[in-house]
Amino acid sequence: MPNYQIWYNDADQPLAVNSAYRLRDVEIVAEILRHEHRENRQSADPSGLTVRELLKVNGLRNVSYTMDESELLRLDE
Repeated sequence: MPNYQIWYNDADQPLAVNSAYRLRDVEIVAEILRHEHRENRQSADPSGLTVRELLKVNGLRNVSYTMDESELLRLDE
């Protein structure tokens, strides 16, 4: 059961997410939006967008995460 620590928008504390499976980058963005109680500003089918485009459309920046204390991975580079 992977444990994610997700930082975004220069937050002081990470968003903690436990998942039954390994999350894809787009699912990490969805977790942020769920935490912010926001709907995805993209259409219901974001399959045509890259993760970077999805972050931009939703006003997210400086997004990075660790999974089970791995090294920090960035989504917006």
